[in-house]
This record gives sequence, structure tokens and C-alpha cells, in this order.
Amino acid sequence: MIPAITPFIPALFNGLLLTLFYFLLGAIGSMAFGLPVALGLGSPSLTIRLPTVAYVEFFRNTPLLVQLFWIQFALPIITGVNTTAQQTAAIAIVVVMTAYMSEIYRAGFNSVAPGQNEAGLALGLRPVQRWWLIIIPQAFRTVLPAVGNTLVSLLKATAILSVLSVPELMRTTGRISDYTANPMLFYSVASLIYIGLGLLLSHSLRRLERRLDRARKV
Repeated sequence: MIPAITPFIPALFNGLLLTLFYFLLGAIGSMAFGLPVALGLGSPSLTIRLPTVAYVEFFRNTPLLVQLFWIQFALPIITGVNTTAQQTAAIAIVVVMTAYMSEIYRAGFNSVAPGQNEAGLALGLRPVQRWWLIIIPQAFRTVLPAVGNTLVSLLKATAILSVLSVPELMRTTGRISDYTANPMLFYSVASLIYIGLGLLLSHSLRRLERRLDRARKV
């Protein structure tokens, strides 16, 4: 088994690096952009809230595969702006995962007791300070398990980028399988890689969760 894999380890490694790149891009992008979108979901202004809700519901209720093709082929017709397959993958991953992450954030914000905000107000804290020092830290601890599940799903979702011929791990595995006529072996190897990455990510998030719990009890 190992001798059959050895010549293709560099290609698989390059595919893995690209998979990790899109994963990190989606994770960091969605966690950053998800915050203002979540605030928009709770905005009292209809001008802000309605478009934000429409964005979130659209991307949460349509398949990523459809969105990839729409961005790649339909968006240039509408806007006149063409994107490469890699750019389409990056845009789709960030835009879609931001919609999911914003809903998780919104639920976390709603879980913080109103008295916490009132206590900050009584201390004379400005709105930004109340959000940054009181609401966001408490909400983050609450939603961390849900964020972890979403990130694991994101890791697996990168495999669908192969439909655009983006040479991530799954696309690379497919090419090697076709070349060697041994799909069982190489798809099994790819599955083990995904399992290992998922377990590592889950373990890291559980450790972070335990650390935050200990910090809260101190």
C-alpha cells in the first residue's frame, strides 16, 4: 500500500495545503464578517435588517454547489466581472460561511441576559465597550461548540470545490485515482486525511472550550 502511494505524496500534500488554505480563509473570513452581519440581523432599522436577513436566508437555503456555479458563470453575465475558479471558490466559501456564522453569533447574543447590558450601562460604559467587554465574550463562550461544528463542516465542504477543478485534496485525489486506476486506495487515503484533520480540529476546540470554562470559574 505505502509503495503505491509514495510517488504521489507530494501531489497529495499540495492538495492538502490548498484545502487548508480555503478552510482557513473561510474560517477567518466568516468569523470576522459574521459579527457585523449578526449585528445587522438584530438592527432595529428595517433598512439594515431586511437586506441582511435576505442575504443570510438566501445563502443558508441554497446548495453550495449551485452558488459556486452561479458565481462562476451567472455573476459575470450580470456584472461583467469575471473570476477565476480559485477566486470563485474563495468568494463562495467566505460568503456562504459568513451567513451560517452570523446566525450562530446572533443566537449567542440573544443568550446573554439583558441584565448584563444594563449593568454595563450602570457602570457608564459606552455601547461599543458594553459589546466588546461584556456581551461578545459571554456570547462567544456560549456559541463555541456550534462554531466548532460549523468549522468541521467547512473543512468537509472544501471538497466540493473540486467541481471547479480547483486542485485541492479531493480534486488531486480524483486525478491520481484516474491515473492509477486505483480509486479505492487513494480515496481511502483522502478520507483518512479528512478524518485526521477533523479530529485535530475538534480536539483543539474542546481544549479551548475547557480553558475558557476554567478562566470563567477563576
